Amino acid sequence: MKHFLFDMDDTLYKHPKDKRKMYHINKSEKLIQLLNNCKYNKYIYTNATYSHANLILNKLGIDDSFKKIYSRDNIPEMKPSNKSALDIEKDISKKYNNNEFYFFDDLLENLKMGKNRNWITIWIHPLYQYKDNYEYIDYSFPDIYSAVQYFNTNNI
Repeated sequence: MKHFLFDMDDTLYKHPKDKRKMYHINKSEKLIQLLNNCKYNKYIYTNATYSHANLILNKLGIDDSFKKIYSRDNIPEMKPSNKSALDIEKDISKKYNNNEFYFFDDLLENLKMGKNRNWITIWIHPLYQYKDNYEYIDYSFPDIYSAVQYFNTNNI
């Protein structure tokens, strides 16, 4: 079973420098459609709090797209801790067998941890074209829209 693990800030949406602007995030119809067309289980894996993640997902209109939010409130350690990834794997494996994890993140250190767990890593970053400089990145895209579209189109 394939599982998509999404970081939130600067992966699913561009986190504003001015935190007051965070509350003016608008619904993304394009992201809603892309995630709805994605046939795999989707999860949030963030170092943010559960309430922050839930607020942002609600504002984007994608809160119903995810099976679970893994956050600082319900996992013992934060990314890039190997223990946090192991805890997520164990939790998901309680319900599913033969799991394959696809990890979408903007931070290289987090992706390196994911690759150490044998996850398929997807770098979401404006410098995505430099992915070949990092052996632990499997795919790279300039934004989440391009990434999800690619996986939906190619039935990966």
